[in-house]
Amino acid sequence: MGKWEMVRLSDIVDQAITGEWGTECIDGEVGTKVLRTTNFTNSGVINYDNVVVRDIPTNKVKKKKLKKNDIILEKSGGSDNQPVGRVVFFENEPSEVFLCNNFTQVLRIEPSIAFSRYVFLYLFRLHQNGTTELLQNKTTGIRNLQIKQYMALDIPLPPLEVQRQIADVLDRASALIEKRKAQIEKLDLLIKSQFIEMFGDPVTNPMGWESKRLGDIFDIGSSKRVYQNEQTTSGVPFYRISDLVKHIESSPRSSELFISDEQYDNFKAKRLVPKSGDILVTSRGTLGQCYIINDSDRFYFQDGMISWLKKGKTKVASIYITYLFMMSGFRKQIDEAPAGSTVNYLSIDRLEKLITMYPDYALQNNFAAFVERVEAQKFLLQKSLTKLELNYKSLMQKCFSEDVF
Repeated sequence: MGKWEMVRLSDIVDQAITGEWGTECIDGEVGTKVLRTTNFTNSGVINYDNVVVRDIPTNKVKKKKLKKNDIILEKSGGSDNQPVGRVVFFENEPSEVFLCNNFTQVLRIEPSIAFSRYVFLYLFRLHQNGTTELLQNKTTGIRNLQIKQYMALDIPLPPLEVQRQIADVLDRASALIEKRKAQIEKLDLLIKSQFIEMFGDPVTNPMGWESKRLGDIFDIGSSKRVYQNEQTTSGVPFYRISDLVKHIESSPRSSELFISDEQYDNFKAKRLVPKSGDILVTSRGTLGQCYIINDSDRFYFQDGMISWLKKGKTKVASIYITYLFMMSGFRKQIDEAPAGSTVNYLSIDRLEKLITMYPDYALQNNFAAFVERVEAQKFLLQKSLTKLELNYKSLMQKCFSEDVF
């Protein structure tokens, strides 16, 4: 690192404060707000939705309450796709009291040695580049960060003024990313707003559209079962529900399972493969996520987990149906588990019985054209966002290795 000193994280932490969970508040008790790992976001910002309130002794609140510029470290949690060790930055003024829970730990930086925001950004990068994955162990399904090894990590420590400059540069770059994300979110809201303007709320149907059962619009089925001994290591991707969700969310397409090209072509010859415009719907887990089949798609999907809406019974715009599935009013039908059911499952029978607004087909197509125009704008913004995020990672690398300063 040239002229920059390398120091252990423990050498610049003034206080390492463990979290508290306390007990459940009895009716009438005020309690203390406690941040959990569910309040962590992957961008390092705290989400203050659904902050729990717990009964914690006053002496512990006084000793452990969060201060502005504290770094909160996730020491237990994580998942198969996300290593433990995320960090978030506490920027609140001290007027409102917060603690963090016992799955987290507060790192309070010594301000005469290091700039807290600089340290946070460096620790954030360590999680992003996979360093914390090497410092975790797994017990009883929970991933635990090896705190001693984490606190022994070396951090490049330039002069305080340079630390502030680095934090400022990275925060400006991060703000551009958040602005681009906000623009994309606004376009999503624009589509939903346009849906309501054109068709009204699916619950009240204020425009008096004809109502149809979903089964009156589509033939609804699933795929042909593919047994484990029929799966291969290459060929045509075979999507489980998690793979399809990634596909829907435009994540990199990935599959660990395949079927042979011969078997896929055999399914296709027997009309057991979805056609362009057909819709796949997730039936377990996160229910009712839709994917419209394109001409270029070549994959098969797991039976019983993903349902198949086959176009042909009645003229319908696939885009209209997928956005209908997103609307909160329509989702009430999806999210209400049948009486006596312990697991909510969107069976073919339940899908067929969903009550669906069926507006004029020409109007459905007008909405679909509007969505396609907005999606074209979203594509450009998403492309820009991807470039900004790649540039940000590169900038972080340069900032922490003296290439910029």
